Amino acid sequence: MAQAPARAASAVRLFDAHCHLQDPRVVAVAPALIRVATASGVARFAVNGTSEKDWHLVKQMAEDHPAVVPCFGLHPWWVPERSPDWMDSLRRFFTETPEAAVGEIGLDKGSHGKTIDFGEQVEVFQRQLELAKELERPVSVHCVRAFGDLLEILKQTGPFPAGVLVHSYMGSAEMVSGLANLGCYFSLSGFLTGMKSTKAKQMLKSVLKFVASLLEMPEAELAELSYKNATKLFSYPGSKVHPEAEAI
Repeated sequence: MAQAPARAASAVRLFDAHCHLQDPRVVAVAPALIRVATASGVARFAVNGTSEKDWHLVKQMAEDHPAVVPCFGLHPWWVPERSPDWMDSLRRFFTETPEAAVGEIGLDKGSHGKTIDFGEQVEVFQRQLELAKELERPVSVHCVRAFGDLLEILKQTGPFPAGVLVHSYMGSAEMVSGLANLGCYFSLSGFLTGMKSTKAKQMLKSVLKFVASLLEMPEAELAELSYKNATKLFSYPGSKVHPEAEAI
């Protein structure tokens, strides 16, 4: 069983709950990025595969770096390129990598996503959600301009005791409770800075338990709360992440 990575000298601990260090644009410098980020307080990296072409890279990265939590999934952008036996291949990766979570999967009606048949996106998404439930693994979900569809599909398939990470959440505040009741967690990205301040505040207050007071929380305290939430989500049977070790 892999040991938890050494805690950085910084008092702040961070958990990168969704990244793509296997991306061809950065994979060559990924080891250096991991070293620098770890020194800055990033203790874990959930690296998400996107297609059959990169799952082996994610697997190898997880073997090389104890801090990397591997995730395998077929992203909606790569749905048209899937092979006839893509699901068999995906299952094989989970068999060979029992510490893996599911991701990145999802729905997309954005500028690129709308060029991809939505019915096919839904079919591929549902099959992977069922796999996540079968394996009792958390799943990282991509959603662009399809939150109504997402909520309905999750209602049909859920709930999800192992958890669902809706990464880079940009949906409405009103949808948060419905998604949370199904087992969803929410991550926020730089896209939040592009939202109108009133909408951003309303959405944040719905996602975060302490409402207005949380928005004034010190950075270190907010980082630690985020770290503990991510640790809880990724602490499934067989995972590299163990709450007892992370608490040290």
